[in-house]
Amino acid sequence: MTCCQGRLREAARGYRTPDAPVEFEYRGRSALTAIGAATRRIYWFEAPGSRVRVHPRDAPSLDTVPVLRRV
Repeated sequence: MTCCQGRLREAARGYRTPDAPVEFEYRGRSALTAIGAATRRIYWFEAPGSRVRVHPRDAPSLDTVPVLRRV
């Protein structure tokens, strides 16, 4: 199996590479702005149910926000 075939197979199974974005869903009542601790990027959750892709290095800090959950 070549390198590319292995990656395609992993992608089909839903595996994430270390640099793949992590998606979060907002479960609060209004809008939310969050800042990633690692990259200092600003993430805007427009309304309840909003989903935003986050840099994987910022995911651990956003995990600590009670109204956000990984999807």
